[in-house]
Amino acid sequence: MDYGHCKGMPKTGLAAETMVRCMARAARTESSLEGKPGSRFRPANHSFGTGDFTLAAWVWTAPDVDDVIGDVLTKYDAQRRRGFNLTIKSTSGGYNSHGDDRHVYFGIDDGSEPVWEDCGRPSLTSNYVSNSLTVFDGNLYAANTDAELEDDWCHVFRYLGGQRWENCGRVGNRRTHGVGPMLVHHGRLYAATWNCDWTRVGRSEPLEDYCGVYRYAGGTTWEDCGQPGNCRRLFGLASYRGQMYVAAEDGRCYVYEGDRNWIESGRFPNYAHPLGIHAGKLYAGVLNPAGVWEFNGKDWIERGNPQGSEERCNQIHALEVYRRHLHATTWPEGHVCRLEANGEWTDCGRLGDAMEITALVVHNGQLYGGTIPRAEVFRFDDEQNWTSIRRFLDPAGYEFKNSNEWALVTSLTVFAGKVFASMGSCTSSRLDAPADFRGQVCAMQTGPCVSYDRDLGALWRHVTAVKRGKRLELHVNGEKACESSVFDATRFDLNVDQPLRIGLGETDCFSGRIRDVRAYRLALDTSSIRQLVQSNHPT
Repeated sequence: MDYGHCKGMPKTGLAAETMVRCMARAARTESSLEGKPGSRFRPANHSFGTGDFTLAAWVWTAPDVDDVIGDVLTKYDAQRRRGFNLTIKSTSGGYNSHGDDRHVYFGIDDGSEPVWEDCGRPSLTSNYVSNSLTVFDGNLYAANTDAELEDDWCHVFRYLGGQRWENCGRVGNRRTHGVGPMLVHHGRLYAATWNCDWTRVGRSEPLEDYCGVYRYAGGTTWEDCGQPGNCRRLFGLASYRGQMYVAAEDGRCYVYEGDRNWIESGRFPNYAHPLGIHAGKLYAGVLNPAGVWEFNGKDWIERGNPQGSEERCNQIHALEVYRRHLHATTWPEGHVCRLEANGEWTDCGRLGDAMEITALVVHNGQLYGGTIPRAEVFRFDDEQNWTSIRRFLDPAGYEFKNSNEWALVTSLTVFAGKVFASMGSCTSSRLDAPADFRGQVCAMQTGPCVSYDRDLGALWRHVTAVKRGKRLELHVNGEKACESSVFDATRFDLNVDQPLRIGLGETDCFSGRIRDVRAYRLALDTSSIRQLVQSNHPT
């Protein structure tokens, strides 16, 4: 077994005891006990095959986050895409950073191919689902930019399943064309308005209004949280150390002070699009000149151009954490680059003939990216290799000469155990491209997966993942929270020549504490899971 160091944990006292308990009590089974906690089995026997199994652990996370939460238990071979992943992570999509909510993800795979489904269009006449897909309180939300009628601009929608969406109202009453990023912060859903059309913004008549940040109050009501600067575009939102930040068009980053008050946190050479968090730092991806900037809570420090020159990279459009490193995406050559511990950047390759990667997400142990101009989704297969898994724009003889014809994957996020992808035109203006697949949301899944889409909460929580016959289950604090759809269990052989890893996996080292880790080669019943919670609560 491997035991990942849980970030933020000292190596003495309670934290040291936590890791000792993880190592001493991990991986127990005894099939003859019929679902009751059994005796210890040797690490060499950590094989799961096609049979049932149960994973359980107490996890502790801080109330205020400055990192993605990370992996709890994994046994996974990324090259073969075989094994399982149990991870806790906030929702994120498009330009926004991870929020401070905590969702649980459990998935298995054995090299399966993705299966796509049409999830409909939030706005019937908009050709741009904004960089906004966000999960809040058990629901998926998406926003639109532009539409045929001005009354239909700047709305947020809630996904109802199938191809159905519910309108959650217009955000603000200003003449703003759309809603950009959304974020969950302190248990509330926030949305920033924008005017996304970079070919016309600031030049139309009448001029667009300045943008603001709003808080969802339920139904179709949005509360005004003020105006960061005098900007016609707001980009990334981030929850960092208990405060909310926004990247603005004026080249500044603002922090929310409550009520309708925003103050300047830092300035960049130009405006930033994405914000992200990792290992105690807040990051911003700046455009023209391109650079990634790092904030330690006091000072902003430049971490350089991921590709070393403006000719190769003059814009940054997405940030994500994968395999314990921050990854950034570039324009105009469409590369993903990894920030190393020594501050150097490593090129992770180009995604086909992409010019820009507008979204990154980790799902069931793999990294995925969404691109422009083909609106294509890729899977990272190690080194510099990317595999296309869906191309939404693929007309014969397409030459990319007219940017108005381009399309992009605006956002990727995980909900209900699936990766959801939103589509948009290049400029976001309905004048430039039809509302065809542009303005649509699709979803895909690789391997059976299940997710707990509500906030797990901070401090100690008990999480149990179960593979029971043809379904996966998640139990939170002893209660069954969700289950997957039925799948063919014989199709997924999970035997891999990889260790069972605690607090370490394909996403990130666990940011917090882990205690009383258990694995059983059988599906514990609900009564036995409750017994684990009642008899082993951390003090």
